[in-house]
Amino acid sequence: MSDPSAADCPLPADWPSLLGAVAACVDALGDPAFETHLLALLRDTARIEQCMIFAYDDEDGVDCLLAANERQPRMAGRLARLYTDGLFRHDPNYRGLRRAGDDAPRVGLAPMQAEAMTAAYRGHLFAFPDLVDKVALTLREAEVAYTLNLYRGRDTGPFSAADLAGLDAMAPLLASLIRRHYATARPASQQPSAEEAAVLAPLSERERQLCLFLLRGHTLKTAAAELDIALSTAETYRKRAYAKLGVPSKARLVALCRRDS
Repeated sequence: MSDPSAADCPLPADWPSLLGAVAACVDALGDPAFETHLLALLRDTARIEQCMIFAYDDEDGVDCLLAANERQPRMAGRLARLYTDGLFRHDPNYRGLRRAGDDAPRVGLAPMQAEAMTAAYRGHLFAFPDLVDKVALTLREAEVAYTLNLYRGRDTGPFSAADLAGLDAMAPLLASLIRRHYATARPASQQPSAEEAAVLAPLSERERQLCLFLLRGHTLKTAAAELDIALSTAETYRKRAYAKLGVPSKARLVALCRRDS
């Protein structure tokens, strides 16, 4: 796949019809409605059936930021949990991100790499939900990397060459939207919602503060800096908080707060 930042990358033939959806995404940056508009844009661009966005930090951690399956809505959350609970290590795109050097492209678009998938990864995340094709947009930042994973099922069929060309042309825009929406942490002074307060009630004050920073988009490193504590101390607070709440990751913490809401 060519570098999506290349100037000669052609836009989709019907790109004018996408401008309304793009504008809606821009208007909703930082708002929960952003994800609804992003999904609409992606469906208009390439008729996707499933979308996942994952964030990877430099501590070998992974969080699911968005999980949506149009045909089987409940399926998306289950697949995301399988991925964040360990199957992400079998993802060819994740392995590529880990091996990438400083000179690797900041944004890249990769089609499905079936030959590089383990049997467990393909069986749980493709055969079981009846998905037949995938294309991934990877975005590398200083402390975090993102992947936007787009899927097709049997009814829609694999991505065509035109679909891939359209996504290739849209890659810089999609990367910018994802970066701006998810990478900007919400203000530290923001008070917890009623749902967050209920979930975090069993924690100590410092554990609660750390979890709130994580819920607002901070990495463990930036949360430690905001709290003016050592990274090792932040790691201890996180470990204790997750043990008390019975969650193994930030993805589960976010899901717990959303479930109670």
